Amino acid sequence: MPHVSANVQVSRPAEEIFSFLRDPRNLAEWSSSIDRVIEGPIATALGDEYTCKFPGRRRTHRLRCTASTPVEYLAFRGAGMWTPLGRHSPELEFRLSPGSRGTTVTVSVKPHLDGGMIILAPLVTMAWRRDLPAELRCLAELLGDRTGADADTHTDAVGPAADQDAGDGRDAAPSVR
Repeated sequence: MPHVSANVQVSRPAEEIFSFLRDPRNLAEWSSSIDRVIEGPIATALGDEYTCKFPGRRRTHRLRCTASTPVEYLAFRGAGMWTPLGRHSPELEFRLSPGSRGTTVTVSVKPHLDGGMIILAPLVTMAWRRDLPAELRCLAELLGDRTGADADTHTDAVGPAADQDAGDGRDAAPSVR
């Protein structure tokens, strides 16, 4: 399955950003993929589960912390949201890279689809490509950063090459690859 990544520069220390991201209740403040977190621990640890309401869904679903490395990396995965066509289990990954001008926040979304949902993969990917840059700008603004206006977005295929940076030096300007 393809995945979509976007990044934004935030002029805040990585520790502050990680502290904000590790409270899943904050996802609903800036991410269109989570309507609200109903219950779960305040701070994430590997394996922690949360009950969430996803937009457009009547039932609640589980969101699980699949990785947590303080101040560097955090990942959540939705637990098999059923649709009449099959299941969709989105995975959200957050990577924080401190730099001289603040912290680069990279968010990757990997939609894990099965059944008939596989044929909708291009539409799911297109929706994430459309929404993720705006969500990252919202995240930067929530963190009190008005300079995080540029979000760089790209779509990759899953596999070893998908996790490698193209190294083209175009981190500052918004673009879609």
